[in-house]
Amino acid sequence: MLKSVTFEITGDQRLACEGCEQRVERLLKALPGVRQARAKATDQTIGVLFDTAVLKPTAVAERLVKAGYQTRVGGSTSDPGQ
Repeated sequence: MLKSVTFEITGDQRLACEGCEQRVERLLKALPGVRQARAKATDQTIGVLFDTAVLKPTAVAERLVKAGYQTRVGGSTSDPGQ
């Protein structure tokens, strides 16, 4: 099943530019099960669409922490039709 989760950046390290957005998107897309990743500096959010059979939301959050971003889950939805 696919799940969409939005992470809000809460720590001191922020998404400051398009380069930061692209870096975060690349590192998340490298995780097995991630279908889409979209980082937005304008509102300091990172949206991730992933397969819950392959990946847990905590693994995404842990990857963001390793990259220096403290986050909290801002919202999530599941798509049982996928």
